[in-house]
Amino acid sequence: MAAKGRIEVQCPHCGNIQLEPSLAKSTYCRKCTGYIQIGKSPRTGAPHAEAPKPVSILQKLEGVLGGQRTVIAHCFECTGKREVPKGATSTICPQCGAYIDLQDYKIVGNFSRSIRTRGHVFITNKGDLNSNRVMCDSAEIQGLLRGSLICSGEVKVKLKGKVSGAIEAKLVTIDRKAEVEFVRPIRADTVDVEGIVSARIISEGTVMVRKDGRLTGTVFARGFAVDGGEFFGELSIGNAEVAQGDLAAPSKQPSRQGERTDPGTDFSLAPA
Repeated sequence: MAAKGRIEVQCPHCGNIQLEPSLAKSTYCRKCTGYIQIGKSPRTGAPHAEAPKPVSILQKLEGVLGGQRTVIAHCFECTGKREVPKGATSTICPQCGAYIDLQDYKIVGNFSRSIRTRGHVFITNKGDLNSNRVMCDSAEIQGLLRGSLICSGEVKVKLKGKVSGAIEAKLVTIDRKAEVEFVRPIRADTVDVEGIVSARIISEGTVMVRKDGRLTGTVFARGFAVDGGEFFGELSIGNAEVAQGDLAAPSKQPSRQGERTDPGTDFSLAPA
């Protein structure tokens, strides 16, 4: 009998039967490593493994030319990883069997559920993401963000207004059209400022202020450069570690006409 929340899936290649999460869309056979597409049987409605579709001439040509589009899915639970087709929406970790979500999320209204995906999170200009914790590979912020956003890749900020949520990423890019104030510190390996931003930045790498960019606040980084832009504030180079008491909110600035703001730290999360 399958465990709660899991289903039995049979490999169409070798006949091996294995347990998979009920939400999984695809997986790989643990015996022969064959790709399995999980669907519903038209006769019984029970989950089953569908045989893969025949490879098209274009796919064969892409394989010969080395242009086959695949991505590496990294597990959230362990160090396992798996190469999957770029269009895949989910997979299973080959080491621990954990479910890995690969879907992209587009936030167009109020969204309060947690997200943990190896895909892209896009907060539109009408979106309001107030999830307590969001984990993704990349993100773009045009609307409101509350809670914590943890990104293994790049976060692009294109907002005119205030961000009350915390951001932790490999790269944070402030778009040239952005005019944004961060209530909580930005933690990133690299920060690239092309627009106007007020923030406290903690960087293990370099903070760069580009042409027409303007950064106001406090920067703790291992490297700092101003390439035609402006910087106003305090700068500490060489050690990105700071005490918790040093992370006070940045000074308030007058609101600009037309910019979007949110309630800052005074908010309550909607039930998931």
